[in-house]
Amino acid sequence: MAEFGMHLIALSNKLCSMYKRIFFSGMLLSFFCNSSFAQKNSAYKFTIDLVNVSDDKVKVELLVPAIKQAAITYHIPKIVPGTYSEDDYGRYIEQFQAFDKKGNGLTVTRTDVNSWAISNADKLYKLTYLVNDSYDDSTTKQVIFEPAGSNIQKDTNYVINNHCFLGYFDDMKNIAYEVNVTHPANMYGSTALTDHDNSAVNDKFITESYNRIVDNPFMYDAPDTTIIKVGGTDVLISVYSPTKKITSKFLAQKLDTLLQAQGKYLGGKLPVDKYAFLVYFNDKRGYSGGEGALEHSYCSMYYYPERSAEQMAVEFTDHAAHEFFHIITPLTIHSEEIQFFDFNSPKMSRHLWFYEGSTEYHANMVQEKYGMIKPEELLDRFSAKITNSRTRYNDTVPMTTMSSQVLGIYKKQFGNVYQKGALINMCLDIKLLQLSNGKYGIMNLIHDLSNKYGKQKGFKDDEFFNDIEKFTYPEIRQFLDTYVACNKPLPLEDVLNIIGVKFQMEIETKDSTFSMGKISMSYNPASGRMVVADTAGMNTLGKQMAYHKGDEIISVNGTEVNGANAGSIFRNLGNTSKPGDDLIVKVIRKDEAGNESTIELKGPMTKFPVKKINVLSFNPNADQKQLMLREKWLRP
Repeated sequence: MAEFGMHLIALSNKLCSMYKRIFFSGMLLSFFCNSSFAQKNSAYKFTIDLVNVSDDKVKVELLVPAIKQAAITYHIPKIVPGTYSEDDYGRYIEQFQAFDKKGNGLTVTRTDVNSWAISNADKLYKLTYLVNDSYDDSTTKQVIFEPAGSNIQKDTNYVINNHCFLGYFDDMKNIAYEVNVTHPANMYGSTALTDHDNSAVNDKFITESYNRIVDNPFMYDAPDTTIIKVGGTDVLISVYSPTKKITSKFLAQKLDTLLQAQGKYLGGKLPVDKYAFLVYFNDKRGYSGGEGALEHSYCSMYYYPERSAEQMAVEFTDHAAHEFFHIITPLTIHSEEIQFFDFNSPKMSRHLWFYEGSTEYHANMVQEKYGMIKPEELLDRFSAKITNSRTRYNDTVPMTTMSSQVLGIYKKQFGNVYQKGALINMCLDIKLLQLSNGKYGIMNLIHDLSNKYGKQKGFKDDEFFNDIEKFTYPEIRQFLDTYVACNKPLPLEDVLNIIGVKFQMEIETKDSTFSMGKISMSYNPASGRMVVADTAGMNTLGKQMAYHKGDEIISVNGTEVNGANAGSIFRNLGNTSKPGDDLIVKVIRKDEAGNESTIELKGPMTKFPVKKINVLSFNPNADQKQLMLREKWLRP
């Protein structure tokens, strides 16, 4: 353990198995072995078979809970919390069958892509079906972000997001779920849940509801796991890396300082006893073209294209800093829409600005408060969020409106919760410190809201501002009504001045840099190429090159470009060039009939002046009150 500081324990296969058997067993078993759970057929009893896998499909069997009605419908989710996209997980279900106790088939009608109506349901005893995986789905346009999907690699790796494998009957989500996973003896199931089975080839997990089992994914593979102790919480890091470039021990070393800081930031006591980071690395880019994580209350699921460990460390740490703070929102503070989430016809909460925005804000603040980044870097990060919010998104849409309609007309605005949402929480923190003379900030508010609600109780969406006002000040309610529920731009200059931070819309610099032509680009997962998404902001070079919207970039100055190396190529454009040298970009362009041709675009390597926008800096002439509040804002 002394090898890389505090609290790190590398687990062997044997210790992994032991850990799963003993952790939490007393508390959970005593809860679930009460009379209501012990009653016959009072629970869903699933078996997921990871041994007899064929054609990348896993068999699922369900011994059903007691059903009295003559007809019932079984559902696989259309959407799950944290994704904010309708993904239709039922499309990966095949050979769905229903049986009575004698093995006779019952009539099943598929009513939509995610639902199966079963006749004579009062005789229903068992369901069986096959689950295909989303990671290998190269044919659909409805691509699932990999941390929310499923992977099936026989005897190698299984990513089991339970919403991909397990379903529920109408009005029967709030009864117990028992999930048995049969697996090869050399594979270990990493999860935040507890294994209640001593077998080396079967794991048993028990939860009180569908929401809870869906909130806890599994990852099965040859174990590469490490535990970090944070206060009284065991934090498990589990890694699958096909070429072994990245190990759990390496990520644990990188995470340890961050997690210890987060534990202190949260007051030393975390609201969970166990947390799991499940990290899957692919040796090729996924079909969604994305990378990152999906948060859960007790864990987070990560997906990245494999790269060198040092390249991965910074990105993973930033993502982990954000996801770990979801143990506060929405685990202990959430609305009834999340408490009683409807997986097939969801009503979205108005307060994504808080769930995601406060999480993102804390993820940055903890790194500054505990010396992981400098105060100036913190300002640079918020500067970037201002720019992103105002250039990539419609900054005039009220955040409560965007949140409630994020599955509809404002779907493309969702990413603003990480930009403007974080800025809203920054403003709240600073204004609270101002009004309380430095005695009450946003973490005090988080503490009060957590005490009022907690894991088992959701707030009413339209009363959330009232709750915040009761704990704080009328001025805070006015701020929320004006800048969160309405479309008035955030008063960033005034708020930042409270702590002696200058906000400049634009400044000239003495720097200049080579340009690709100032084109906007996106990624096409089907072709694996970067695409010219917009030409409206092109500079003179871009116009001379004559890019077209939709051009797919093949190479730049003879170097092939793909999603993995594009950023590096564009950043290092001028390392071996000088002004006036040729800039040659080969693109694939479609004509009006859809026919493709390869075109060579050519122009001179050109440097353009660098202008900085939305610049934040500490005012050296700040007065004593500003300096005092700045100190309260920046220090633990």
